[in-house]
Order: sequence, then structure tokens, then C-alpha cells
Amino acid sequence: MKAAIKTLDRALREDFGFDHILFVFSGRRGVHCWVGDSCARQLPNEHRAAVADYLTVVASGKNRARAEIKMNGCEEMHPSIIEAFKICEPFFKDDPNGVLHGQDILKKGPHLANILETMTVSEREVISKYVNDYPQASSRDIWVQFEKMVSERSKSAATFRQRAELKTMLKDVVLQYTYPRLDINVSKQMNHLLKSPFVVHPKTGKVCVPIDPYKLDTFDPLKVPTIGELVEEMNQSGDPRQTSLRQYTHFFEIGFLQPLELAVVKEMQAKGDIDF
Repeated sequence: MKAAIKTLDRALREDFGFDHILFVFSGRRGVHCWVGDSCARQLPNEHRAAVADYLTVVASGKNRARAEIKMNGCEEMHPSIIEAFKICEPFFKDDPNGVLHGQDILKKGPHLANILETMTVSEREVISKYVNDYPQASSRDIWVQFEKMVSERSKSAATFRQRAELKTMLKDVVLQYTYPRLDINVSKQMNHLLKSPFVVHPKTGKVCVPIDPYKLDTFDPLKVPTIGELVEEMNQSGDPRQTSLRQYTHFFEIGFLQPLELAVVKEMQAKGDIDF
């Protein structure tokens, strides 16, 4: 969720110029992104679809990132994807709860085999030999071997295209496992139902709270208040402003609603719809 928020926040602000963006915890494993700018709210379905398609890099299924990350006819990655990779890589490599350390993907499930499928026979042999020789190696250790192999082969690559493909190969993997998967249908259709902030997830009982992107590193989905906890707090204090939901309602009002209201007022003034 943290990688998704940082990636989408950057793209929506820098690539599209949107200002009023709100991320809401889904109550379980995901996050919802609301764009409140009037120009975004008024986009027709085909324009919404274009934005969603632009932001879609990884599709469902294994090894689906490669075809999406390069500009047509070029060997270089799209600038937006390069920026996304810079955000995603630390969550993939270094984060203690991330892909390699927390999820240990190269030691669990079919992921290592899926990655090796995209490589040449000689590349597969190099990694497979290391894994067999060092059965206690962690996913991070195995990934270091991937990096070493790519670095060595880049030095001996005969053409620029070969070097470019080698550099892109590992970026593909990072994006495949870290870049957010988008629910395209929700984004494309103006009349699609959306989950509002502060509703309660029916299975977990957690409140769908807004997330402050500037305090993202301290956000813990396991500590989000549940409806049961809020009832107990209300019974004890009798004051809805003294519950664990207070920090989230405060951010929603100060960090999102008030700046959006000010922007709308300025737009109406510029159009001559209101006069102060």
C-alpha cells in the first residue's frame, strides 16, 4: 500500500497536475485513491479510461510487466516508469516488510521459477546453481546474485540493445512485484460505486480511514480502529471527538476538504459565479 500511494501520488501530481488527492485505506489489503480536482471529477469515461490505462503497468498474471514499460519503438523505459521504479525499488529490496525481506518471494511459491522463465538458458543456469549450492540463502541473497549476473553480462554485451535489455530485465521484476495493480473498472466508469471514507469493512470491522501521505511511514493498517473499539471508546467518554478516529477526521478536514473548498471557491470567483 505504501508503494502504491507513493507511486500514484507522484504520477497524478507530476504527470497530470492534480492537486487534491486523497488515499483511503480499504479496511483490508488495499487502498482507494480519490482525485478531488474539479477537472478530474468532470472527466468523461473515455478520458478516465485514458488516465487509468496510462497508470496501468502491471496486469494480472505472471511476468506481465515487460510489454508495458517501454515507449513504443524505443529501448528506453518511459520517464514515468523510471520514476515509479525509483519509488518501488526500496520497497522491493530493502524494506523489512517488503517483497524480498518480508514476503521472501524467491524462497516461497513459484516466483523464482516464473522469473527464470523470462531469462536465457545460461542465465537460468547461473542462478539455479547458486540456489542449489547455497540452500540457506535468503531471497535478498539470491537477488544480489541476479544483480551481479546482470552487471557482469552488461560489460560483455555486444550491442547497445543487449545492454539495454539487461538493464531493463531486473527493473521488470521489481515493477512486477511492487507496482500497484489498479481496479480499472472503478476508474473508468463515472457511475461505478465507490467506497466512501469512514465506512466499515464488513469482514474486518476496520474503518476505512484517510491516510496522510506525509505520515505514510508511520501508518499501520493493523492499528486502524475497528467499529467495536469505537463503540467501547464512545461508551467510556461519551464524546465522539475523543475517539481513536479523531486523527483521521482531523486530517480529512484540514488536509483534504479545506484546501479543496478553497480551490473551488477560487474557481467560482474566476468564473464570476460568486463574489466575495
